[in-house]
Amino acid sequence: MAKIKFEDAVKGLEDIVERLEKGDLPLDETLSKYEQGIKLYKQCIALLEDAEKKIQILVKDENGVFRTRDYELEFTQGNNSK
Repeated sequence: MAKIKFEDAVKGLEDIVERLEKGDLPLDETLSKYEQGIKLYKQCIALLEDAEKKIQILVKDENGVFRTRDYELEFTQGNNSK
C-alpha cells in the first residue's frame, strides 16, 4: 500500500462524499467510488492509530514527579471504541 498523508486521505474522502451526495453517478461508478472511500477510511484509521502509538503525555504523579505515559485515543462512533 502506498504511503499517503492523512490530510490527503481526508480530502479524498471529502471529494468522494461530495460526488456521491450529488447522486448523478452511474451505479458502477458509484460502487467504485464507495470502495475507494472505504479504502481511504481504513488508511485514515491506520494513520491515526500509528500517530496514537507515537504520542505520549506528561503527567505529574502524587509525589510531584513528572512521568510520561501513552496517550490513548478514544473513538466515540462505530466499532472503533477503545
